[in-house]
Amino acid sequence: MALTLHKFLNSLGGAIRANAGEALDDHMDTLKKKLQAAGVPYGLTPVQMLAVQAICGLAFPLIWVAIMLQLPQFRFLFAGPQQIIFYLILIFLGMFFPIMNLNERARDRQRSIALMLPDTLDLLTITVEAGLDFTTAMRRVAEKMKPSALRDEIERFFNQLELGRPRREALRELADRVQLNDMQTVVSALIQADRLGSSIGPVLRVQSDMIRTRRAQRCEKAAQEAPVKMLLPLLSCIFPAVFIMIFGPVIIQMIQDVSAR
Repeated sequence: MALTLHKFLNSLGGAIRANAGEALDDHMDTLKKKLQAAGVPYGLTPVQMLAVQAICGLAFPLIWVAIMLQLPQFRFLFAGPQQIIFYLILIFLGMFFPIMNLNERARDRQRSIALMLPDTLDLLTITVEAGLDFTTAMRRVAEKMKPSALRDEIERFFNQLELGRPRREALRELADRVQLNDMQTVVSALIQADRLGSSIGPVLRVQSDMIRTRRAQRCEKAAQEAPVKMLLPLLSCIFPAVFIMIFGPVIIQMIQDVSAR
């Protein structure tokens, strides 16, 4: 079933790609980066993701039009010239929906990697300082890690090495796939240390401390933003209920007194 679906998506996406020509080159590059950042969900390729966008762009208007036609208050949208604009908006939202899903997956994955990265660098530092070379130490650390997005990326890194890719290029591809600033910083430091022939251990320790400090700063920033983010739910949900409980009996009593007069 999955193989048949992938073949169908390949055929549909390939047809769209062939008819569009160079107009979709930038979009295909964007899809490739987003898929990599999201961990290539369901093994989708950029061509297949293009087909998913096309399907959603057609299905989204059909579903919502079928729903809204059953509701009298929305029928005015399907009368006159405004219905064309409405259809175009629905098509755009349908095509953008898969991108929103990819962005959300990428953010969750980057958040998971950012949380695990400092501790992983600590283990890697200890292993390197114990006498192992960087590649062997990284393999040992990956073997001890629980299944996670970071472990998946490290395994892809080793797959690239097994295919004959130089370590520097494999590290750059690792950073490009993750698209995380902390990972970019670590990879740049490792490549620089490799070029200069300096020891990897101190570099890893410095990067680990720096990333842990950044993580603490992000936590402090999120804690400071929490009261502001809580203000809207307080105003819209909690305060009205409190006002009803406090002033409700008073208003009812006033209405009864006016009626009695």
